[in-house]
Amino acid sequence: MPNRKPILITIGDPNGVGPRLSVRTANREKGVVLVGDPAVVLKAARAEGLSESVVQILSKPEDHAAAGKVAVWAPPGLVPGEVEPGRVTAWAGAQALSCVDAATDLCREGRARAMVTAPLAKESVALTLPGFDGHTGHIAARCGVRIHCLSLNLGKMWVAFVTTHIPLSEVSTHCTREAVAETGRLLHEALRKSGVASPRIGVAGLNPHAGEHGLFGREEIEAIDPAVTDLVAEGIRAVGSLPADVVFPQLKAGIFDGVVSLYHDQGHPVMKTLGFDLKRGILRGVNVTLGLPIVRTSPDHGTGFDIAWRMPGDDSSLRDALRLARRMTR
Repeated sequence: MPNRKPILITIGDPNGVGPRLSVRTANREKGVVLVGDPAVVLKAARAEGLSESVVQILSKPEDHAAAGKVAVWAPPGLVPGEVEPGRVTAWAGAQALSCVDAATDLCREGRARAMVTAPLAKESVALTLPGFDGHTGHIAARCGVRIHCLSLNLGKMWVAFVTTHIPLSEVSTHCTREAVAETGRLLHEALRKSGVASPRIGVAGLNPHAGEHGLFGREEIEAIDPAVTDLVAEGIRAVGSLPADVVFPQLKAGIFDGVVSLYHDQGHPVMKTLGFDLKRGILRGVNVTLGLPIVRTSPDHGTGFDIAWRMPGDDSSLRDALRLARRMTR
Protein backbone atom coordinates (compact mmCIF):
# COMPACT_ATOMS: atom_id res chain seq x y z
CA MET A 1 0.00 0.00 0.00
CA PRO A 2 1.52 3.38 -0.95
CA ASN A 3 2.57 5.73 1.84
CA ARG A 4 0.30 8.76 1.47
CA LYS A 5 1.67 10.80 4.34
CA PRO A 6 3.50 13.95 3.20
CA ILE A 7 7.24 14.31 2.95
CA LEU A 8 8.20 17.54 4.68
CA ILE A 9 10.80 19.91 3.25
CA THR A 10 12.12 22.49 5.70
CA ILE A 11 12.97 25.59 3.66
CA GLY A 12 16.30 26.21 5.40
CA ASP A 13 17.89 29.58 6.11
CA PRO A 14 15.58 32.29 4.73
CA ASN A 15 18.64 34.28 3.66
CA GLY A 16 20.05 31.40 1.60
CA VAL A 17 19.14 29.37 -1.47
CA GLY A 18 16.81 27.03 0.41
CA PRO A 19 13.48 28.84 -0.04
CA ARG A 20 13.75 29.13 -3.82
CA LEU A 21 15.01 25.57 -4.27
CA SER A 22 12.25 24.27 -1.99
CA VAL A 23 9.52 26.09 -3.89
CA ARG A 24 10.85 24.93 -7.24
CA THR A 25 11.02 21.32 -6.07
CA ALA A 26 7.55 21.44 -4.47
CA ASN A 27 6.15 22.88 -7.68
CA ARG A 28 7.47 19.84 -9.59
CA GLU A 29 6.84 17.05 -7.10
CA LYS A 30 3.72 15.55 -5.51
CA GLY A 31 3.17 14.65 -1.87
CA VAL A 32 5.41 17.42 -0.53
CA VAL A 33 4.67 20.00 2.16
CA LEU A 34 7.07 22.87 2.80
CA VAL A 35 7.70 23.79 6.43
CA GLY A 36 8.46 27.48 6.78
CA ASP A 37 7.27 31.05 6.86
CA PRO A 38 4.50 31.53 4.24
CA ALA A 39 5.76 35.08 3.60
CA VAL A 40 9.21 33.72 2.69
CA VAL A 41 7.64 31.01 0.51
CA LEU A 42 5.53 33.62 -1.31
CA LYS A 43 8.64 35.73 -1.89
CA ALA A 44 10.45 32.67 -3.22
CA ALA A 45 7.53 31.84 -5.53
CA ARG A 46 7.69 35.33 -7.02
CA ALA A 47 11.46 35.02 -7.48
CA GLU A 48 10.84 31.72 -9.31
CA GLY A 49 8.41 33.43 -11.67
CA LEU A 50 5.36 31.73 -10.16
CA SER A 51 2.08 33.38 -9.32
CA GLU A 52 1.38 33.84 -5.61
CA SER A 53 -1.85 31.95 -6.19
CA VAL A 54 0.14 28.74 -6.63
CA VAL A 55 1.02 28.81 -2.91
CA GLN A 56 -1.48 27.09 -0.62
CA ILE A 57 -1.13 27.67 3.13
CA LEU A 58 -2.16 24.61 5.13
CA SER A 59 -3.71 24.70 8.59
CA LYS A 60 -2.35 21.19 9.28
CA PRO A 61 0.73 19.60 7.72
CA GLU A 62 -1.23 16.42 6.96
CA ASP A 63 -3.67 18.30 4.74
CA HIS A 64 -3.29 17.49 1.07
CA ALA A 65 -2.66 20.39 -1.29
CA ALA A 66 -4.86 20.95 -4.30
CA ALA A 67 -3.46 19.86 -7.66
CA GLY A 68 -0.81 22.23 -8.97
CA LYS A 69 -0.30 23.96 -5.62
CA VAL A 70 2.83 24.50 -3.55
CA ALA A 71 1.75 23.57 -0.02
CA VAL A 72 3.32 25.31 2.98
CA TRP A 73 2.72 24.87 6.69
CA ALA A 74 4.03 27.30 9.31
CA PRO A 75 5.08 25.89 12.71
CA PRO A 76 3.27 27.59 15.61
CA GLY A 77 5.14 30.57 17.04
CA LEU A 78 7.25 31.24 13.97
CA VAL A 79 8.46 34.84 14.29
CA PRO A 80 8.09 36.98 11.14
CA GLY A 81 11.04 38.99 9.90
CA GLU A 82 12.84 40.36 6.88
CA VAL A 83 14.89 38.34 4.41
CA GLU A 84 18.45 39.70 4.10
CA PRO A 85 20.03 37.69 1.28
CA GLY A 86 23.45 36.26 2.07
CA ARG A 87 23.59 37.52 5.64
CA VAL A 88 24.06 35.71 8.94
CA THR A 89 21.21 36.81 11.22
CA ALA A 90 19.70 35.54 14.46
CA TRP A 91 16.18 35.75 12.99
CA ALA A 92 17.09 33.52 10.05
CA GLY A 93 18.77 31.01 12.35
CA ALA A 94 15.78 30.92 14.68
CA GLN A 95 13.38 30.39 11.77
CA ALA A 96 15.46 27.54 10.34
CA LEU A 97 15.75 25.85 13.72
CA SER A 98 12.02 26.13 14.46
CA CYS A 99 11.19 24.47 11.16
CA VAL A 100 13.65 21.61 11.72
CA ASP A 101 12.32 21.00 15.24
CA ALA A 102 8.69 21.04 14.07
CA ALA A 103 9.37 18.66 11.15
CA THR A 104 11.32 16.29 13.40
CA ASP A 105 8.46 16.14 15.87
CA LEU A 106 5.88 15.53 13.13
CA CYS A 107 7.92 12.61 11.79
CA ARG A 108 8.37 11.17 15.27
CA GLU A 109 4.61 11.40 15.83
CA GLY A 110 3.96 9.51 12.61
CA ARG A 111 2.23 12.47 10.96
CA ALA A 112 4.77 12.69 8.13
CA ARG A 113 6.56 10.11 6.00
CA ALA A 114 10.04 11.68 6.12
CA MET A 115 11.80 15.03 6.30
CA VAL A 116 14.12 16.70 3.81
CA THR A 117 16.08 19.65 5.16
CA ALA A 118 17.16 22.50 2.90
CA PRO A 119 20.48 24.07 3.97
CA LEU A 120 20.73 26.22 7.08
CA ALA A 121 23.65 28.33 8.31
CA LYS A 122 25.21 26.86 11.45
CA GLU A 123 26.54 30.30 12.38
CA SER A 124 23.05 31.80 12.22
CA VAL A 125 21.48 29.03 14.29
CA ALA A 126 24.28 29.31 16.86
CA LEU A 127 23.18 32.90 17.54
CA THR A 128 19.98 31.36 18.92
CA LEU A 129 21.34 28.01 20.10
CA PRO A 130 25.00 28.34 21.14
CA GLY A 131 27.05 25.26 20.34
CA PHE A 132 24.86 24.16 17.44
CA ASP A 133 27.05 22.24 14.97
CA GLY A 134 24.59 21.03 12.34
CA HIS A 135 21.40 19.16 11.54
CA THR A 136 22.79 15.69 12.25
CA GLY A 137 23.54 15.90 15.97
CA HIS A 138 20.64 18.22 16.71
CA ILE A 139 17.99 15.98 15.12
CA ALA A 140 19.52 12.90 16.75
CA ALA A 141 19.37 14.58 20.18
CA ARG A 142 15.74 15.60 19.60
CA CYS A 143 14.96 11.98 18.73
CA GLY A 144 16.78 10.76 21.85
CA VAL A 145 19.31 8.83 19.79
CA ARG A 146 22.91 8.35 20.94
CA ILE A 147 24.30 6.14 18.17
CA HIS A 148 23.99 7.89 14.82
CA CYS A 149 26.18 9.18 12.02
CA LEU A 150 26.24 11.41 8.99
CA SER A 151 26.38 9.76 5.59
CA LEU A 152 26.52 10.86 1.97
CA ASN A 153 24.76 9.21 -0.94
CA LEU A 154 25.37 9.65 -4.66
CA GLY A 155 23.44 7.24 -6.83
CA LYS A 156 24.46 3.75 -5.71
CA MET A 157 27.45 5.01 -3.69
CA TRP A 158 27.29 5.58 0.08
CA VAL A 159 29.83 6.94 2.56
CA ALA A 160 29.25 6.97 6.33
CA PHE A 161 31.40 8.99 8.73
CA VAL A 162 32.83 7.96 12.09
CA THR A 163 33.54 11.62 12.95
CA THR A 164 32.40 14.88 11.38
CA HIS A 165 32.67 18.37 12.83
CA ILE A 166 35.67 18.04 15.11
CA PRO A 167 39.28 19.29 14.70
CA LEU A 168 41.53 17.00 12.71
CA SER A 169 43.85 16.79 15.74
CA GLU A 170 41.09 15.01 17.70
CA VAL A 171 40.03 12.48 15.06
CA SER A 172 42.28 9.63 16.11
CA THR A 173 41.00 9.64 19.70
CA HIS A 174 37.41 9.37 18.45
CA CYS A 175 38.10 6.53 16.00
CA THR A 176 37.70 3.79 18.57
CA ARG A 177 37.00 0.15 17.77
CA GLU A 178 33.36 0.52 18.84
CA ALA A 179 32.83 3.83 16.99
CA VAL A 180 34.08 2.36 13.72
CA ALA A 181 31.98 -0.78 14.19
CA GLU A 182 28.86 1.27 15.03
CA THR A 183 29.28 3.30 11.85
CA GLY A 184 29.67 0.11 9.81
CA ARG A 185 26.45 -1.30 11.30
CA LEU A 186 24.52 1.88 10.54
CA LEU A 187 25.81 1.91 6.97
CA HIS A 188 24.91 -1.76 6.49
CA GLU A 189 21.36 -1.09 7.72
CA ALA A 190 20.94 1.98 5.49
CA LEU A 191 22.13 0.10 2.42
CA ARG A 192 19.64 -2.69 3.10
CA LYS A 193 16.83 -0.15 3.62
CA SER A 194 17.71 1.48 0.30
CA GLY A 195 17.38 -1.85 -1.51
CA VAL A 196 20.83 -3.53 -1.39
CA ALA A 197 20.23 -7.11 -0.25
CA SER A 198 23.80 -7.99 0.77
CA PRO A 199 25.87 -4.78 1.10
CA ARG A 200 29.62 -4.78 0.51
CA ILE A 201 31.40 -2.26 2.74
CA GLY A 202 34.96 -0.99 2.55
CA VAL A 203 36.51 0.55 5.67
CA ALA A 204 39.08 3.29 5.12
CA GLY A 205 42.28 3.55 7.08
CA LEU A 206 43.19 6.70 8.97
CA ASN A 207 46.85 6.97 8.07
CA PRO A 208 48.67 7.02 4.70
CA HIS A 209 48.61 3.52 3.15
CA ALA A 210 46.32 2.47 6.04
CA GLY A 211 49.32 2.71 8.36
CA GLU A 212 51.51 0.25 6.39
CA HIS A 213 51.34 -2.35 9.20
CA GLY A 214 52.18 0.20 11.88
CA LEU A 215 54.92 2.04 10.00
CA PHE A 216 52.86 5.26 9.68
CA GLY A 217 50.57 4.90 12.71
CA ARG A 218 48.91 2.27 14.87
CA GLU A 219 45.23 3.29 14.72
CA GLU A 220 44.52 0.65 12.08
CA ILE A 221 46.11 -2.13 14.17
CA GLU A 222 44.58 -1.07 17.49
CA ALA A 223 41.07 0.06 16.50
CA ILE A 224 40.06 -0.03 12.84
CA ASP A 225 41.08 -3.57 11.86
CA PRO A 226 39.56 -5.04 15.05
CA ALA A 227 36.31 -3.19 14.26
CA VAL A 228 36.25 -4.82 10.82
CA THR A 229 36.77 -8.20 12.49
CA ASP A 230 33.74 -7.47 14.70
CA LEU A 231 31.58 -6.57 11.70
CA VAL A 232 32.56 -9.69 9.81
CA ALA A 233 31.75 -11.81 12.88
CA GLU A 234 28.24 -10.30 12.80
CA GLY A 235 27.74 -11.37 9.20
CA ILE A 236 28.44 -7.96 7.63
CA ARG A 237 30.50 -8.07 4.44
CA ALA A 238 33.15 -5.56 5.55
CA VAL A 239 36.72 -5.31 4.25
CA GLY A 240 39.54 -3.21 5.65
CA SER A 241 41.22 -1.23 6.68
CA LEU A 242 42.10 -0.07 3.19
CA PRO A 243 44.05 3.02 2.10
CA ALA A 244 41.67 5.88 1.31
CA ASP A 245 43.13 6.25 -2.18
CA VAL A 246 42.22 2.61 -2.81
CA VAL A 247 38.83 2.23 -1.16
CA PHE A 248 37.14 5.23 -2.82
CA PRO A 249 38.09 4.22 -6.39
CA GLN A 250 36.72 0.78 -5.51
CA LEU A 251 33.48 2.42 -4.38
CA LYS A 252 33.22 4.25 -7.68
CA ALA A 253 33.90 1.00 -9.55
CA GLY A 254 31.06 -0.77 -7.74
CA ILE A 255 33.31 -3.17 -5.84
CA PHE A 256 31.84 -1.71 -2.65
CA ASP A 257 28.33 -0.38 -2.05
CA GLY A 258 29.51 1.84 0.79
CA VAL A 259 32.60 3.09 2.58
CA VAL A 260 33.19 3.85 6.25
CA SER A 261 35.14 7.12 6.29
CA LEU A 262 37.04 8.13 9.40
CA TYR A 263 36.72 11.91 9.21
CA HIS A 264 34.88 14.71 7.43
CA ASP A 265 37.48 15.73 4.88
CA GLN A 266 38.41 12.17 4.00
CA GLY A 267 35.06 11.37 2.36
CA HIS A 268 33.38 14.70 1.61
CA PRO A 269 35.87 15.90 -1.04
CA VAL A 270 35.57 12.58 -2.87
CA MET A 271 31.77 12.57 -2.98
CA LYS A 272 31.49 16.23 -3.90
CA THR A 273 34.11 15.92 -6.63
CA LEU A 274 32.06 13.09 -8.09
CA GLY A 275 28.71 14.83 -7.59
CA PHE A 276 29.37 18.51 -8.31
CA ASP A 277 29.72 19.78 -11.88
CA LEU A 278 30.53 23.42 -11.14
CA LYS A 279 31.08 24.33 -14.81
CA ARG A 280 27.46 23.50 -15.54
CA GLY A 281 26.18 24.55 -12.12
CA ILE A 282 24.82 21.08 -11.32
CA LEU A 283 25.07 19.75 -7.78
CA ARG A 284 24.20 16.10 -7.00
CA GLY A 285 24.37 14.09 -3.83
CA VAL A 286 22.43 13.60 -0.61
CA ASN A 287 23.22 13.93 3.09
CA VAL A 288 21.47 11.26 5.20
CA THR A 289 21.43 10.90 8.98
CA LEU A 290 21.74 7.22 9.90
CA GLY A 291 20.50 5.69 13.15
CA LEU A 292 17.35 7.82 13.55
CA PRO A 293 13.85 6.42 14.15
CA ILE A 294 12.78 8.66 11.24
CA VAL A 295 14.12 9.27 7.73
CA ARG A 296 15.94 12.55 7.27
CA THR A 297 17.77 13.52 4.08
CA SER A 298 19.25 16.77 2.84
CA PRO A 299 20.96 18.22 -0.24
CA ASP A 300 24.72 17.90 -0.11
CA HIS A 301 25.51 21.61 -0.33
CA GLY A 302 25.28 24.71 1.80
CA THR A 303 23.25 27.90 1.94
CA GLY A 304 24.84 29.45 -1.16
CA PHE A 305 24.92 32.92 0.40
CA ASP A 306 26.97 34.17 -2.55
CA ILE A 307 24.07 33.58 -4.99
CA ALA A 308 21.06 33.58 -2.68
CA TRP A 309 18.00 35.36 -4.11
CA ARG A 310 20.13 36.67 -7.04
CA MET A 311 20.52 33.48 -9.09
CA PRO A 312 18.22 30.46 -9.31
CA GLY A 313 20.71 27.84 -8.12
CA ASP A 314 20.37 24.14 -8.93
CA ASP A 315 17.80 21.96 -7.19
CA SER A 316 19.22 18.61 -8.38
CA SER A 317 20.62 17.73 -4.95
CA LEU A 318 17.36 18.64 -3.19
CA ARG A 319 15.39 16.49 -5.61
CA ASP A 320 17.89 13.66 -5.10
CA ALA A 321 17.26 13.98 -1.35
CA LEU A 322 13.51 13.80 -1.91
CA ARG A 323 13.82 10.72 -4.13
CA LEU A 324 16.01 8.94 -1.58
CA ALA A 325 13.56 9.77 1.22
CA ARG A 326 10.81 8.20 -0.85
CA ARG A 327 12.89 5.10 -1.55
CA MET A 328 13.80 4.64 2.13
CA THR A 329 10.12 4.91 3.19
CA ARG A 330 8.60 2.85 0.42
